[in-house]
Amino acid sequence: MGTDRTLLHTFNDLKNALISGNTTKLDELIADAYRGFSLNGTVETKSDILECFTPGGVAIHTYAVHDMSCDTYDTVGIITGKGEIEGSFGSHTFHHHVLFTDIFIRLDSQWKYYKSQVTEIISG
Repeated sequence: MGTDRTLLHTFNDLKNALISGNTTKLDELIADAYRGFSLNGTVETKSDILECFTPGGVAIHTYAVHDMSCDTYDTVGIITGKGEIEGSFGSHTFHHHVLFTDIFIRLDSQWKYYKSQVTEIISG
C-alpha cells in the first residue's frame, strides 16, 4: 500500500476539468467503463458526465476537498474524503456537502477515473 503522486495529480486534473467544463480533458481522464453512483442513487456513465458538462450544462462554482486519503494497490488507486460542491445545472442551483470514494485504475501507464460514489452529509 502506498500513495502515488501521479494519482493525486490525476485527481486534481479531473477536479479542474470538472470546474472548467473541459470535456476533452474529462474524456481523456475517465475510463470508458466508468460507473458512478450519484447522490440520488442513479448510475452515471462516462457519456452521462460528458453530456452534462457540455456548454449550458453543469457549471461548478465551488469544489473544495478536505480530509482526503489516497492509497494505491498496484494498479488500483482509492481516494476518499469530504467535499463541498456548489454550482448550477440550467436554472437549478445546488450546494452539497459529501463524503466520496473515487476509484482509479492504471491503464496504459495512466490513472483513469473508474468508479465513484458520493453520500450527502446531513447536518443537524
